[in-house]
Amino acid sequence: MKHYKTIFSNKLSASNAILACQIISMAVSMLLALIIAYLYPVDQSFWIPLTTFCVCLYISTPLTALRRTIHRILGSIYGVILAGIICLIFTTPSMHLLFLVIFAALTLWSRAFVALYYLFVTFMTASVIMLLAILMRNTDLTPEYLIYERLIFTLIGALISLIVSMSIMPSLERLDMLKTYRHYLSKFILEYKQILTLSKISQDDNYHLLTARVYQSSQVYTEKLPLWRYALIFNRFIFRGLSRYLHRIHKMRIQNCIIAKSLTTITLSSKPQELLHNNFLVTKSIVANLITLNARKANSKLITLNQINEEFIQYVKNNPKEHNLITIALTLKELQEDLHHLVNGALQLYLSYKYNIKN
Repeated sequence: MKHYKTIFSNKLSASNAILACQIISMAVSMLLALIIAYLYPVDQSFWIPLTTFCVCLYISTPLTALRRTIHRILGSIYGVILAGIICLIFTTPSMHLLFLVIFAALTLWSRAFVALYYLFVTFMTASVIMLLAILMRNTDLTPEYLIYERLIFTLIGALISLIVSMSIMPSLERLDMLKTYRHYLSKFILEYKQILTLSKISQDDNYHLLTARVYQSSQVYTEKLPLWRYALIFNRFIFRGLSRYLHRIHKMRIQNCIIAKSLTTITLSSKPQELLHNNFLVTKSIVANLITLNARKANSKLITLNQINEEFIQYVKNNPKEHNLITIALTLKELQEDLHHLVNGALQLYLSYKYNIKN
């Protein structure tokens, strides 16, 4: 109980530290933005603090700041180009009002694509320019002038957020990579053990829950992939290795669900039960070596795992009455191939090299 309390308190203190950094980052960024807007008092200088606020709002690490800054700048450029073309082609307020309604609807629609923040910024920028073009049609401010100011002040506000966040916010993505690697390997082997130890009735009851957990946890790493893309922006090869690892381990966990479903419909005799148990023990040992980044030992265990799986397949061939075991046998063979790819994959080698672990 004390151990769990310690873990909880550590997580709580870490989250409090990140929250404190977020507050300081927001305060410093907004202060700088307001000072610049005050020192440069033009009609649209309000875009500087407004952009700064929008970029800072969901920042938790420097890389989230970089990602939102890039999306904000790209979205603003796309929106300015889009609205600029409309303003040059259609000069009447009625047409501006029509496109304002269209872009406002598209802004709301683009909120469904959380990963495509630049798409939201594009339509929002176009909407605002259309609105300002309507409101200021009787002033000396031309649409072209409004567009130039919008773009320049967006760049300034986004860069303020980026620079301040990189100075204050802790960088967690690179540290999080090894933790995530080990986390999903542990999940895989724990779920594999679970399906072998559950009774037939409880397996049937928990099969759908197990599948739901797999898909739910996969959403977590899917949300992190865009951040790792920026963390490994100068190492695209390793990023592809990380992406393949996460997708492969997700596939392996789905294969666990296939085995669990198959076991609900049959009663294992002593021999396949023994082979399945041996398979688990060797697989557990391979995963343990993967977690400790020891690819050499994991490779030697793969030979043993291959022998067990070949024996399982041979048993099914020699016992026609056990044909219902073929799904389990083939799934185990495929799991073995996936483990082989993990053991000899680029990510395992990269992490071993990075943490100076000799294989």
